[in-house]
Amino acid sequence: MKKLLLASTAIVGFAGAAAAEVSISGSAEIGIADDNVETLFFQSVDVRFAMTGETDSGLSFGATIDLEDALDSAVGGDDTQSDFGSFADYTVFVSGAFGKLTMGDTDGGFDWAMTEVGMGDAIADDHTTHSGYSGNSGLDGTYNGQVARYEYSFGSFGFAASVELDETGVDDPVLGLGVKYATDLGGTKLSFGLGYQETDIAGTSIDVIGVSAKAELAGGFSGVVNYSELSAGASTVDHTAIGLGYETGALLVTANYGMFDFGPGPDAEGYGLAVNYDLGGGAVVQVGYGSSDLANVDTFSVGLGLSF
Repeated sequence: MKKLLLASTAIVGFAGAAAAEVSISGSAEIGIADDNVETLFFQSVDVRFAMTGETDSGLSFGATIDLEDALDSAVGGDDTQSDFGSFADYTVFVSGAFGKLTMGDTDGGFDWAMTEVGMGDAIADDHTTHSGYSGNSGLDGTYNGQVARYEYSFGSFGFAASVELDETGVDDPVLGLGVKYATDLGGTKLSFGLGYQETDIAGTSIDVIGVSAKAELAGGFSGVVNYSELSAGASTVDHTAIGLGYETGALLVTANYGMFDFGPGPDAEGYGLAVNYDLGGGAVVQVGYGSSDLANVDTFSVGLGLSF
């Protein structure tokens, strides 16, 4: 995504201090979308601010916020210092030789480690909103969505630990762990993830564990598989998914399938398709389709994804 630098106010530098930077990036979408009821015009705009800096000793720090989230906070009267009692709308981080600490609207250890099977983009996200799709959010958002995550990388390995607190102080926090490993075998890139989260709500123990694997071949083919199991007391929900993609030149074609196994209850499954063609300059033609066996819902969208 391109970045617009605010030269007059974004870069601050003076003797004895490292430079700070504020950048703006944005995205927009335009086209048509069918929600299984009507075919309508579709458009959206998002603006994102990113701020970074570094101390004299080499400690890096930064923050990010979406314009939409900032407006939501203003309208909702949220406390922008802590966002206490509502969903976090931004992230703040510090990093150095010790690793990286991020707080705010960020992934817990489970989601941080897991790879989603959805590839490519659609203006209405049809390919990743069908009834069999999982965004690997795990237990994130169990409380107010404010997550503190510590991560550290060494060589091909990465490790993360996360906490999400119950703002009422009644139930246990959500604790998360994640591990990543990536390697390159003669042009084939492999990456693996293992994630885990747990909490206790009103005396009921809840946990989720998942694994994912992704392979990117030199010929343009790629594939992702993931599996997770969520347990809440005596109930268990399994999720299995696979995604495939092929990229050649400006063209990307992807497909994914997923299924939730609710045990004695009816399963929920679905599949998604996405075709992207990069026009260059930040414009991408995007076609998306999603089919859900739950209520027999089918959706599609066609349009342009724009990045600035």
